[in-house]
Amino acid sequence: MKEIYTDSFSIKQLWDVFADRKFAIPEIQREFVWDAKKACALLDSIYKKLPIGSVLVWETDGHNRTLLRHSLHILPPYNDRNRHIWFLIDGQQRLSVLHQIRQGQKVVNSNGKNVDFGKLHFVFDQDVPIQFTTLRRHDPDLHYPVTDILAADWQRRMRFLPKYKRSKIRECRKNLTSFVVPFIFVKTNYLEEVRESFIRINSRGTPVSAADRAFTRASRFNLRHLANQTREHLAHGFKDIPRETLLQAFAFARGEKDLGERAVLASIDKLEKKLKTDKGVLKQFNRDWKRVSHAIGRAVDYLVTTLGVPSFSYLPSANMVATLTLFFYHNGLAQPSPRQMRELRKWFWATGVAQRYTGRGYNQNIQRDVTFFRQLAGRRVVRFTFRDLVPKADLKNSDYSRRSGLTDAFFCLLSAYQPRYLENGSKIPIDYSTRSNRKDKHHIFPRDLLKRNGFTDKQKNSLTNVCFIVARENQSIGSKKPSVYLDEFRHRRHFGKVMSSHLLISP
Repeated sequence: MKEIYTDSFSIKQLWDVFADRKFAIPEIQREFVWDAKKACALLDSIYKKLPIGSVLVWETDGHNRTLLRHSLHILPPYNDRNRHIWFLIDGQQRLSVLHQIRQGQKVVNSNGKNVDFGKLHFVFDQDVPIQFTTLRRHDPDLHYPVTDILAADWQRRMRFLPKYKRSKIRECRKNLTSFVVPFIFVKTNYLEEVRESFIRINSRGTPVSAADRAFTRASRFNLRHLANQTREHLAHGFKDIPRETLLQAFAFARGEKDLGERAVLASIDKLEKKLKTDKGVLKQFNRDWKRVSHAIGRAVDYLVTTLGVPSFSYLPSANMVATLTLFFYHNGLAQPSPRQMRELRKWFWATGVAQRYTGRGYNQNIQRDVTFFRQLAGRRVVRFTFRDLVPKADLKNSDYSRRSGLTDAFFCLLSAYQPRYLENGSKIPIDYSTRSNRKDKHHIFPRDLLKRNGFTDKQKNSLTNVCFIVARENQSIGSKKPSVYLDEFRHRRHFGKVMSSHLLISP
C-alpha cells in the first residue's frame, strides 16, 4: 500500500541533498532532454518567484536498486549507503538544472546538443523580458555568470563592481537560493504503483515519445540502454535514427504485424507476462535483441554501400530501416543472393521515388513489405511488384531543396552513380555530405542564367537541374551556359564518365 506525504526544500537545501546523493534516476525515466534556453527560462521563473511545479519522488527501500539507471543523466550518482532510494518520477529536468547552475559543467543532452551551464548569465538590464541568457562571449558590464553569483566566494568575485550592481547581484543570489521547491513523496515498494504516474505526469510537460513509453513498460529489460547502444554503433549519421524505428524493427522481428507504438507495446507486454512465469524469457530477449541489433547494422551498411544512401539525412524514410532489418534478421544476417539483391533494389527505388512510406496507404505498404521480406529471406521465389508509376512531371516539378521521399531518392541515385570531378574524373567524396548542405549541389543551368531568360524559381530549383559539384568547381562555373563551362572538359578522355556519373548522359 502506498503512502503519500509532502515536503519542501529551498534551492540551498537541495544542494545539500545533491551532495548527499539521495536522488536516483529509475530506468523508466528519460535522459536529460532540456537545452540552455529551457534552463534560462526556469531560472527566470525562480528569480521572479513564479511557481515551477512540484517534484514527484518515489521513495522505496534498497531492494529496488536494480531499477537504478547509472548513466544518461547529469545528477550526482546515487549513494548506495543511503537507507532509502529517492527515485525522481517527475522533476529530473528541473533538479538537473538546479544542480548544474552551481557546478557550471558542460553536458550533452539526449539530442546530442551541448549545454554549457558555465555560460548561463544573469542580465543586468530590467528592460529585457528574460533576465537569464546563454552567451559564448559576455559583456562584463551587462552579463554575470550564474556560477559566480552562486559561488561561496561570490563577494570576492564581484568586489570590483559598483555598489548598486553588487546589491542587484545579492538580490539575484537570494532569490535563487531561497526559492522553495515543493515535493510530493510516494512511499511504496511496488513499481506498478508509480509507472502510470510517470507517463501521465510527463505528458503535461515535454511530450513523452513512443520510445519513452516503451522504455517505461520494459524497465526489467533495460531496453533504453540497449536502444541507445545500438544507435551509437551506427555509422554515416544513422545514430540520429529515431529510437522508435529500432523498437519497430524489434516488434517486426517478434512477429508483430501492426505498426507504430501499439505494435511495440504489444510485443513488450507479451514479454512482461511471460517473464512472470518463465525467468528464461530475459535471456531469450537479450539474444533476440542482439540479433535484431546486428540486423539493423547490416541493413544500414547495405543502404549505404549498395543502395547509395550517403548518410541518414538522405534516407527517404526511417521506416525503411525497420523493414529492411527484418530481411537480414530472417536471412540469418547473411548478405543477399543476386536474386534477392534484384528484389531489394526494386523495393528501395520504388519505395523512395513513389514515397510509399508516407501519405495515404503507408501503413498497408509497410505491412505488405514485412510479409514480402519474410518470404524473400525464406528463399521463396517472390518478386517485388509495384504498379503506381510516378509521372515525369513530378520529378520535373520537385524542388531539390525540399525534403520528400522523391528528392531524397534522387540524391541517393546520384550518389549510387559515384559522381566525379570535372577536372580529373576522380570520384567526389560525398559520404560526409548532409541533405541540408547545399554547397555540394550545383544547378546545371545556373540560376542567374535562368533568371535572365525568364524562368521561375520553381523551374530553377527543379530536381532535373541539379547534380553534385564541389564548391570549388561550382564557383568557377558562375552563370555560364553548360555549353560554355563544359567546353574546356569536352575533349578530356574522362569526360564521358563524368557526364554519366551526374546522370547528364546515358550511362
